[in-house]
Amino acid sequence: MPKRKDFLTRFGAKLDIPRESLPGSFGLTLSGQEELVVRGCKKILSYGKTCIALRVGKTALYVRGESLFCSAFGAGCVTVTGNIESLSFGEDTQ
Repeated sequence: MPKRKDFLTRFGAKLDIPRESLPGSFGLTLSGQEELVVRGCKKILSYGKTCIALRVGKTALYVRGESLFCSAFGAGCVTVTGNIESLSFGEDTQ
């Protein structure tokens, strides 16, 4: 599998394709503590006002804070707004 990733990474670089657009990749953009954009999200695993879990690649991304809200979800892109306190990665148990 590592050879395939190396090939995809090189191929994407030659075509100027963003890394998060490649299979199994994702990207995060945090704007202050109020907005997070996740590209390459496969699924919303759990949704609550204090924690939102997203499947990214083969892992889970946990967004923790207060008054969290998914303001957009589509085409593998999720926008989370609210008072974001922490981001962490963990096992995807679902």
